[in-house]
Amino acid sequence: MKKLLTLSMMLMVAVLAQAQLKVIPTLNKGMEKVYETKATMILPGQPAINMVSDTKYTVSEATADGYIIDVVTTTFSSDAAKDNITGQIMTAAQEMTKDVIIRIATDKNGKPVKIANYDELSKKLNERGQLMIKKLYELMPEVKEALPEDALKEQLMESVAEEPLFKSMTGTNSPLLLFGKTIMTGAQEEIVNEQGLNMKRMYFVNGKKVTSNATLSMSKEQIKKLIIAQVEKMMPEQADAIKEQIDQLMESGMLKLDAKETTTFELQDDCWPKTWTTEATNESAGQKNVTKTTTTLK
Repeated sequence: MKKLLTLSMMLMVAVLAQAQLKVIPTLNKGMEKVYETKATMILPGQPAINMVSDTKYTVSEATADGYIIDVVTTTFSSDAAKDNITGQIMTAAQEMTKDVIIRIATDKNGKPVKIANYDELSKKLNERGQLMIKKLYELMPEVKEALPEDALKEQLMESVAEEPLFKSMTGTNSPLLLFGKTIMTGAQEEIVNEQGLNMKRMYFVNGKKVTSNATLSMSKEQIKKLIIAQVEKMMPEQADAIKEQIDQLMESGMLKLDAKETTTFELQDDCWPKTWTTEATNESAGQKNVTKTTTTLK
């Protein structure tokens, strides 16, 4: 029996060792990759929003220590209805970075480490934010009553602050997510997503196909702090009331928070993805948002 158990363990270790992939992408100065992304966002009680974009990745610098990859969204379109406030705000956030070059610095294995031009970029994004707010108010005057300019600007600019923007540019909607990593089936990592949620991600490897499953990984106390911080920011006049009632509200399930995300990459021999799909579900206070995305190398 002991021999059988030892043999079984050895076989399991052998299988896991085979299901391992080192993602070192080919990065030569001047090389370009263009990806088309088609996304569908389903919001509670509203028609689905379809978005299409093209994003170009160009290796602009190559040194012994690493690379610079210039990322620019060259086209973007959305069919969000004019009276869909949430859809228009999310569309505006996407349009803020259109035609803006974001320079991602990597280490020598291609792993992203920072945004190299954020100081310069932040000024441009701030100007874009003002234009997007003006456009939204012209399109939907009622938005100004629901979201004053300062609150709307804060919401838009949060999405392009340095840390959230870096996570967005190197997360599940980016071909750079796996770059520089050695991945094996069953490997896990703790991450914080663009919305500030703590997630646990697990990988599964099958040849050149890599799947990552991410789920919410937050304690009750962490969720309470997150909710209170959001209320203090967006509705400060209600903050004291929420603090007093938050335990009761959480027990009732009214403030339930959940998030799940599954992404499957199909890598080429150069380790750049040929295509990948993502399905993300976020549930907050009984409202569930689902986003389905397919990205393909052109």
